[in-house]
Amino acid sequence: MLSEVVDENFQEALTRGSKLILSNDYVRVLAHYDGDGTSAAIILATALERKGIKYHLGYIKSLDGDSFRKRLEEEKDVFTVIVDAGSDQAQYISDFGNVVILDHHFYTKSTVACLNINARDYGVDGTREACGATMAYLMALAIDEDNKDLLPFFLSGVIADKQDIGGLEGLNRKIMDVYGKGATSTRMLNFEGQNLLDSITYSTDPFFLDLSGYPENVRKFLSDLGIDPAKKFIDVTEDQKRELAANLAIRMLSQKVGTEALKYLESDIVSFKGTEFTSKEISSIVDGNSKMGMNSLSVQYFLGDDSVKEELISNWKIFKTKLIDYIYRALKDTYNESNVRYFYAPESEMAGSISGIMMLYLLDQEKPLVGFSVNTENTKVSGRGTRKMVAKGLNLSVIMKECSREVGGNGGGHDIAAGAVIPRGSEKQFVTLVNKMVGEQLTGTKVQTKKI
Repeated sequence: MLSEVVDENFQEALTRGSKLILSNDYVRVLAHYDGDGTSAAIILATALERKGIKYHLGYIKSLDGDSFRKRLEEEKDVFTVIVDAGSDQAQYISDFGNVVILDHHFYTKSTVACLNINARDYGVDGTREACGATMAYLMALAIDEDNKDLLPFFLSGVIADKQDIGGLEGLNRKIMDVYGKGATSTRMLNFEGQNLLDSITYSTDPFFLDLSGYPENVRKFLSDLGIDPAKKFIDVTEDQKRELAANLAIRMLSQKVGTEALKYLESDIVSFKGTEFTSKEISSIVDGNSKMGMNSLSVQYFLGDDSVKEELISNWKIFKTKLIDYIYRALKDTYNESNVRYFYAPESEMAGSISGIMMLYLLDQEKPLVGFSVNTENTKVSGRGTRKMVAKGLNLSVIMKECSREVGGNGGGHDIAAGAVIPRGSEKQFVTLVNKMVGEQLTGTKVQTKKI
C-alpha cells in the first residue's frame, strides 16, 4: 500500500492530486524529454488509459520562464499534469490553478495556484532517492493500486537518472521492497543487448575505453578470454563470468575512474513477467529513443503496439553509436580551467549524456564538467560532478541557476547534475563565472583561467 512507502503528508498531497486528475475527462501530460521523463510519461499515460481518461502527451525541452509559460498557454484551459519538471518554473505560471506538478528537483518556493508536489518537500532526497518516474509511479498508485504493475517503468526512470548507482536508496528502495516482490533481481555485470559482443560494443554505462564503439576490439578481447562473443552473459560459465568481470574492472581502473564508477560495473538487473526486456534494457531503449526525438515511440510500444519494436531497437542502436562517437570526439576537445572543464557537443540532446559518461568514466575526479550545445538563438548547458565533489561542497544546481542568470539565462537541477539555457555567445563569460563559483564552493580560492 502507498502508506507503506510515503508519510501521511506526502500521501495526502498525492491523494489530492489523484482526485483532481480523476475529475477530468481530458488531461494533458507534459513530461521532460529525457529517459526519466519519458518513463514517467509511460506510467501516467497507462494510468489514464486504464481509467478511460483521454489525454494528450507532450514533452518539455526548454525550462526557461517565458518558454514554459508559452507552452502552458497553448492549452490554457486544459487540466495539465507536469512531470519531471515544473517546480522551479511554477513561479512563471502562478495564476494557473488547473495544474498538478510532480517533481524532484531543487526549486525556489513561490506562491502559486497549482498543486506542486515535490519529493524534497517531504524529506526525500530528489537526487538519489526519487526521480520523475518515482513521482509518476506514486501518483499512479494514488489513482489505483492496481497500477503497481508499472514498476518496470519506475525502475527505468531511476536507472536513467543514475539513482541506481551503488544500489537503490530511500524512497526508491522502499518502493522496490513493497512493490517489487514479483520481479526477479540478479546481481550481474551491468549489461544490455542480445549478446556479449553487442553488450560491450554498445556499453556506455559503464564505458570501456577502446572497447565501447569498437566491435573488432571487443571480439578480440572476448576471444582472448576464451568466451564466445555470440553468447549472453548469463549463458557463459561461472568461471568465465568471474574472469570477464575481473578483466573489465582492470580496464576501468586503467581509466583512473573513481569508486563511484566501479560501483556501476555490476548492478541488480531486474526481470519482469510479461516483457523480454530487463530494467536496464527498458531504461536504455526509452532514453535512447528520447534523445533521438522519438519519445512517443517508446510510449506507443510499451502501451502495447508491437509493430514499432524493430524501429525502437534500431533507434536505440543509432543513438548509442552516435553517443559513443561524440564521447571520443569530446574527449579530444575538452578545455580545462582551474576549477572546471568544458566541451562543445554537436547535438543539444547529447550534451547531458556525454557530460555524465565522461565525468564518471573518462576524466579525473577533481573538477566538474560542463557541456555546451550551441543552437541558433541560445546555448544549452549540461553540468556534471561526482558525489565526492558534492560531499566537498559542490552544488551545480546553485551554480547553474546563479551563473546563467548573470548572463541573461536560467538554469537549475541537482547538486550533482544540473543544466541551463544561456544566450548564444555568452559561453566564455558563463565558464568564467562557473569556474569562480566552483572554486568558491570547493576551495574558496581565487581562480585563473586558461585553455589547453
